[in-house]
Amino acid sequence: MKRTLQASAVALSLLAGCATVPKPSLCFAEAGPNARSFPTPDTWFALLLHGYDKDTGANPRPSVDCAGAPVWWQDPAADECVEAGPDSQALPPTEKLSEEDLVLETLQAGQRLVWVQTRRFTNGEALGPVALVETTEQGFRVEALGALRAMAKHTRLRLEQVKGTQILVAEGDACTSGDEEVCRRHARIMPLRTNRFFSESVSNASRACLGAAWFPLSREMTFELPNGLRRKFELTSTLTFAEDGISVQEQVQVSDSDPAQPDVAPRLYRRAQDTRALELANNALVGNKASLWSRMVEQQVRIGARAVPEAPIWAMPAKKAPAAPEAASPPAKAAAKAAAKKPAGDTAKSSGP
Repeated sequence: MKRTLQASAVALSLLAGCATVPKPSLCFAEAGPNARSFPTPDTWFALLLHGYDKDTGANPRPSVDCAGAPVWWQDPAADECVEAGPDSQALPPTEKLSEEDLVLETLQAGQRLVWVQTRRFTNGEALGPVALVETTEQGFRVEALGALRAMAKHTRLRLEQVKGTQILVAEGDACTSGDEEVCRRHARIMPLRTNRFFSESVSNASRACLGAAWFPLSREMTFELPNGLRRKFELTSTLTFAEDGISVQEQVQVSDSDPAQPDVAPRLYRRAQDTRALELANNALVGNKASLWSRMVEQQVRIGARAVPEAPIWAMPAKKAPAAPEAASPPAKAAAKAAAKKPAGDTAKSSGP
């Protein structure tokens, strides 16, 4: 399979006088009929990742997409927005890519969304290039490209249309490990502008940041109150897409329990629900208010409650202890002793230039 990069602007200028102008693309890979009908994971890895070697399957480091852009992501920090992005650490990248690192979604005949996961995080997310790929008579053509960070398990990709702009929606699960697996679903949204998927934050009308375009559809969080009780927050939310905008419906249930009385069932403290609107305006993702979750969590912080840290989905690997210096062998000790007895002027002759 031969891969080439196309300079779309140059191609369009050269073909301006022709009757038909080919669609511009970011990357292109030639493929025969069999490869087009039955592409392997290596096909997609080689298409989207610059420097991928299908013979070794090695995960290129650092990750660079097929158009030459670094595969990079930065969620808003706590001091930049009302609500920071998800708290996590990047895990060491895998040495080789496998079928588990690939997500494919067919939109229609000859058109797919493809996501290659090159890096994972402790909260269950993965990061890697994502592309809208079209199958042609010559091979595979990348129509849109970006870097996606989303939950890596049971991931589904789709495109929604809002005010004439396509939006990539990536839904996936973060699942606990252990005797009983518990999965919680999350969504990322990325507007498609020209031919790039953008990782935009949600801002208000004044362009102050409200939070990442990251939406837990199911979430839990526990606080330790100053009086010793434990307060548990449980969220369920729904994303709805329409031509005029996006709505986020949130429901939060709060219950209290006493660690000193573990046999007593938690007591319902409060229920709340709200709907916030998001719209695409002036090349920005604009929300009319902060999330209900962030507002309720802020109330707990103000009364002195302390959040109980969440257990990581994937734990960081233990650091290897430095290897102890090897003891010198008896022959080595004898050689060192003999060298010490040699006269200072007795030096070895070089055996070559």
